[in-house]
Amino acid sequence: MDRCIPVTPSAIRLRAHTSEVTTKRPRLFNLDDETDIVLFFLNEKFYAVDNVCPHNHSPLMHEGYIKDDYIFCPVHGFGFNIETGYQKSKDGCRLKTFEVKIEDGYLYVKKNEGKIFDFKFI
Repeated sequence: MDRCIPVTPSAIRLRAHTSEVTTKRPRLFNLDDETDIVLFFLNEKFYAVDNVCPHNHSPLMHEGYIKDDYIFCPVHGFGFNIETGYQKSKDGCRLKTFEVKIEDGYLYVKKNEGKIFDFKFI
């Protein structure tokens, strides 16, 4: 797992150049003591999601698979939109997503504030 470089309290530089992340291999990064993220390159765009599945709290999203615009947890097969974190039904739990920015070929993520898990009760 790769460590990150804090730039500001909310911006973190990943130890990765855009050329190091491919569609075939996501990268796992440790942002801080609580948060690991998975970085994906899909449809010519970078996406970052929490490594912990909100459905069963397994830190295995980096081992999941992508189909269309959804990442699927390898444990129970729950699928989440890679950009929004919502399930197809938009009900239930939501995978935390992170904003990704590119500067001089290096990748940065904006660290989210707030809850570790984002549940929607219906």
